[in-house]
Amino acid sequence: MQTMDIDDDTSPNKPSVTFSANFQWWKRPSGIAAVCLGLLCVLLLAGIIGLSVYYGVIDHHYSTEGDQQTSYSLLTKEGDLQPTSYNNLTKEGAELQSSYNTLTQERDELQTSYNTLTKERDELQTSYNTLTEERDQLQNSLTTRTAEREKLQNSLNSRTAERDQLQNSLNTRTTERDQLQNSLTTKTKEKDQLQNTLTTITRERDQLQNNLNTTTTERDQLQNSLNTRTTERDQLQTSYNTLTKKRDQLQNSLNSRTAERDQLQNSLNTRTTERDQLQTSYNTLTKKRDQLQNSLTTKTKEKDQLQNTLTTITRERDQLQNSLTTRTKDRDQQQNSLKVMTADRDQLKNSLNSRTKERDQLQNNLNTRTTEKNQLQNSLTTKTKEKDQLQNTLTTITRERDQLQNNLNTTTTERDQFKTRLRFYEKPCLDGWWKFGTSCYYVSSTMDSSGAGQKECRTMGGELVIINSREEQIFIHGFKKNVWIGTYKKDGIWEWVDDTPFKPTYWMEGEPNNLNDKAACVEISQTASDPLKSWKDGPCIPKHWLLDGRGTK
Repeated sequence: MQTMDIDDDTSPNKPSVTFSANFQWWKRPSGIAAVCLGLLCVLLLAGIIGLSVYYGVIDHHYSTEGDQQTSYSLLTKEGDLQPTSYNNLTKEGAELQSSYNTLTQERDELQTSYNTLTKERDELQTSYNTLTEERDQLQNSLTTRTAEREKLQNSLNSRTAERDQLQNSLNTRTTERDQLQNSLTTKTKEKDQLQNTLTTITRERDQLQNNLNTTTTERDQLQNSLNTRTTERDQLQTSYNTLTKKRDQLQNSLNSRTAERDQLQNSLNTRTTERDQLQTSYNTLTKKRDQLQNSLTTKTKEKDQLQNTLTTITRERDQLQNSLTTRTKDRDQQQNSLKVMTADRDQLKNSLNSRTKERDQLQNNLNTRTTEKNQLQNSLTTKTKEKDQLQNTLTTITRERDQLQNNLNTTTTERDQFKTRLRFYEKPCLDGWWKFGTSCYYVSSTMDSSGAGQKECRTMGGELVIINSREEQIFIHGFKKNVWIGTYKKDGIWEWVDDTPFKPTYWMEGEPNNLNDKAACVEISQTASDPLKSWKDGPCIPKHWLLDGRGTK
């Protein structure tokens, strides 16, 4: 801000004003005031001289020396009062100038604070827009993941329908097997009746033989009857042989149907287990879908609320912008008014009343600056509140983004798990392998130690079996063989071969009991009546081993 210096050694008769060389002093209110005061002093001196001349002429013509002395005293008093009035006005002008400078500095500081807060608000608004875009992108990604999950769910439903069809086919085969079983029972009853008939005829034949030995006289007659009976016996023997062949055929058919029934029973158990697992997965996905639907509804409401908040903040910003524009126009108008007032002061510099009006104008400027300061203070408070609101909004959007990111990660994981499950469900196992869930199992036909079995497993692309659930334990126990599983002892602690946590466990009563043998291995023993309590440790001698690997076509 340019400065103006005024000497302290000024007098009412000769006002001395010194200005900075690099400053146009006539454009400043203080410079104009100083010029006006100087001209006022000159006018006062001229008036005093004029009055002295006037009263001197009057005294020369009309008055006495006493009247001249009285008039001179009055003029002297008036001349003494004029410098006092000038000094008072000068002090008031200096005070108003100081107040004006102070208010101008406060206004500049408030304007700077206002600009700073406006920049902060714009930065927060930019951050808010960025986070809103990120939230929309995450929402779109969540929608995409949801669609993929629904596709996987449809695929799962298709697999379920295929499983139901297979179940219906199994039921049909079971019905046919039952019909054949009934037919076999009927044929067995007929065979038993023929057997009883054959026994009766044999008894009759024995009686006839006894009658033949007792009654020789009737032999000839009985010989014909015997021949007849013999023929009937041969026919019965032929019928007996035919029925025996049919019985053997039916026995073979019964054995085949029994084997098929056992296989179908195993398949039924497996499909039942898969159905239960799929039903559980379906219920879980249904719950997650409902939760995601609720989350989507909540996020939509929050987005609408944020949109309304953004619209309100935009309106407030426009109103503040309009207010700022209005204040700028008012300031320009006041600047023009100040120039006009400066011209008026130049025109009214011959009058003492013009100095009083100038003081009033400075007072008005002081009031205006005070009003501007209050308005800027209010604007500063408003901008501070807006910044806090935007900060809270930014925090809320950040939380929403993190929640959507977590939902996206969860949905992606579920999708990958479904894809993995579908891939394994779609791929059947190789011949000689057994399928359970998403894994294929192979029971060795030879006996090896646990370590040798592990090497064979890795050669075949897998590991010794690692048991992770009760269902898998029950399934493996159903092989009816003592098999090594994929565990070993390290520093006296049991561990799985893939270093996963060694739980759950299914030890027999009193097991493990081979605590001092560092080379102890674990087998699933068929001597246990409870499949969930069938683990037994012991030396790593040759036994069958069980492979859990990639035995798919």
